[in-house]
Amino acid sequence: MHILTTSTDAQTLQIVTRSDASSPTFELTDKSKNTTSTISVSKTASTPFMTLSGAFSLVQNRFYSFAVKDGSDVIYKGLIFCTDQTDYNKFDVHKDDYVVEDSYDNEYVIL
Repeated sequence: MHILTTSTDAQTLQIVTRSDASSPTFELTDKSKNTTSTISVSKTASTPFMTLSGAFSLVQNRFYSFAVKDGSDVIYKGLIFCTDQTDYNKFDVHKDDYVVEDSYDNEYVIL
């Protein structure tokens, strides 16, 4: 999973693709709204990675899936999470999701 910010400046992704592409297409899907958009990216190759730079319009605390294509062939699929938090070690996506069930005391009776 890649972590990007809400910045509208150019951000980079380093990926290892199935094959090389001279001018890749980047399709970004917002998982909350299920909308797909094509983002214009520039590619630089640095073995063994492909580095893509582009201006992404991302919303805070949302997940995105993306596909990098060479023509109609998908050469990479990945996920992006958008956050402006910089202390990644303390970030927890599932914070406050788990609720402890305490309606019973877990006691049993031996006869």
